[in-house]
Amino acid sequence: MPALSRLFVLLCVSSAASHAAAADRPNVVLIISDDHAWTDYGFMGHPHVRTPAIDRLAADGRLFTRGYVTTSLCSPSLATLLTGRYPHIHGITGNDPVAGKDRNDWLGPFFDLPLLPRLLADAGYRTLHTGKFWMGEPARVGFTDDMGATDRHGGRALTIGRQTMAPIDTFVADAVARDEPFFVWYAPFLPHTPHNPPERLLANYTDVKNRRDAKYLAMVEWLDETCGQLLRTLDDARVASDTLVIYIADNGWGRDGKCFPYENGVRTPIILRGPGVEPSRDDAHLAGIIDVVPTILDACGVDRPAGLPGLNLLDDDAVGTRRHLFQAQFAHDMLSADDPAASLWSRGVVGERFKLIEWVPEPPAVRPSRDGWRHKNAGVDVELFDVLADPAESREVSADYPSEVAELRAALDAWWRP
Repeated sequence: MPALSRLFVLLCVSSAASHAAAADRPNVVLIISDDHAWTDYGFMGHPHVRTPAIDRLAADGRLFTRGYVTTSLCSPSLATLLTGRYPHIHGITGNDPVAGKDRNDWLGPFFDLPLLPRLLADAGYRTLHTGKFWMGEPARVGFTDDMGATDRHGGRALTIGRQTMAPIDTFVADAVARDEPFFVWYAPFLPHTPHNPPERLLANYTDVKNRRDAKYLAMVEWLDETCGQLLRTLDDARVASDTLVIYIADNGWGRDGKCFPYENGVRTPIILRGPGVEPSRDDAHLAGIIDVVPTILDACGVDRPAGLPGLNLLDDDAVGTRRHLFQAQFAHDMLSADDPAASLWSRGVVGERFKLIEWVPEPPAVRPSRDGWRHKNAGVDVELFDVLADPAESREVSADYPSEVAELRAALDAWWRP
């Protein structure tokens, strides 16, 4: 074979090997929206909000419209994304301890768990933290790069999205230049309050009569703009085809939203776009925030820690055989570092058609008070909703379906019975 031909073959083999390695070790970008109702996207049919970047992501990726968080509070929800475990297992059940308690009593055991950034870093990934975190030093959970120590919400890291995207741009460029697989945690404080969108975006919602709603929708569009910037960064670095992008919200918003067990609090679309992911829209099967860690680890070829309850959302067989997803709602303020049930308000289970909520008869007398909870059916300890036919949960139907109540309560008790 002539020397030039041999060189051409070697280059082709080398290129194929490089692409195979990239497919085996994809980059990962995790986008975490903050206080964002599941209905408030263009691809979900919202009549006003503009979300062209996330709409494109949904069209190009695998979309689960029936996605759920494990609890509708920020800190425990993010802790589930770091651990792949339910709040009563990872121990972070609320946003703050009750007055007089030390948050470090909760954080010590949490840091001892296998954590997603550390698992990826140990496997050779560069890992960047931006945005919300709640856990102090990002390096303690394995982030190799970060925007500095965080306070209650995120400290200087909260400038990501609202003020700048430069830390992500710089990180991606450096990782690509060094030929290192990377993981980006993008958890901007968007569309979370304060609802102070740029006037140019607020001007898009003059037809929304309620100014509070208009500001919130403009915040959603602001989030979408930053997602578009991030996706363009991947395109410009020529790594979009080698990057698994996952989009999810940490909890919902609006009436019966944040802190509540109803759909507006716990439901979120989940999107996955990346190598080998065929575009599809799934309106039937259940997907959860509990699945994000095992999905990422499997995609990156990293062994899962023992005991993870979630599944790989790119595994059709696993998704197709799931029958239930579980959730628990806790008081905003945590009572005990050793007994998660001390702060429990309700447990819930979502099935293929129905959702059951079981309220604690005597809830903890901490923030928010019982009067502060927007209970749809006061005085009822068990609620059943047909969330396929009635996603607004306007009618409680437990009396009509006693066998469904019994089946879902049995599943709930088999999951966790405090």
